[in-house]
Amino acid sequence: MRKKLKAVLFDLDGTIIDSEWFYYKAWKKVLAEYGFELDSDTWLTSLAGKTDVQAMEVLQGEHGFQTEVEPFLERVKSAIAQQYEEELVPLMPGAKELITYLHGKQVTLALVTSSKREVATYYLEAHDLMKYFKLLVTRTEVTHTKPHPEPYLMCIAQLGFNKEDCLVLEDSLTGTKAADAAGLTCWAVQTHEHIRKSLVVDRTFDNLHQVLEAIREL
Repeated sequence: MRKKLKAVLFDLDGTIIDSEWFYYKAWKKVLAEYGFELDSDTWLTSLAGKTDVQAMEVLQGEHGFQTEVEPFLERVKSAIAQQYEEELVPLMPGAKELITYLHGKQVTLALVTSSKREVATYYLEAHDLMKYFKLLVTRTEVTHTKPHPEPYLMCIAQLGFNKEDCLVLEDSLTGTKAADAAGLTCWAVQTHEHIRKSLVVDRTFDNLHQVLEAIREL
């Protein structure tokens, strides 16, 4: 990454919005109905940041959880929809400050997420952040989701910037693998030390407040 930063590519879940525990509650509840106890460590290290289908593959392949996939995922979607009615997923600490600062410095902002477009749009609009983002690349637009590099490569191509002018912000192994495979500079923002240490990235941070200070120093 060059000193002159032209674009920041944000992940959504766990990076901009504090959704990991929101989704964990829903998955934990539904899995319990099937007799499977989902602990927080398994969620954070193996499932967070993945699509529903990818998460099911991990549960089946690594944890021996067996059930009909489609009915199970419909039940998870229903549980999540019910939570949407009850609470708004909050922003990660420092998210709005970082986004508004970058926008004020005329840095182009893009969102690269494994969530569907309607979900990403819902969150950004709910927190009045949509106006800051020039481009959204979601699960809806790509053939291969993270950890495949396609989402980030698509984003870079559409923005028209060189890779050296861009910075990726991610929180999970899935996302950081995608950024690395795309040949992009990636900073990890992860509060859990054992996960943070497992990520192969250019820099690591506890929170977005630290990221803002680091960007100010560029």
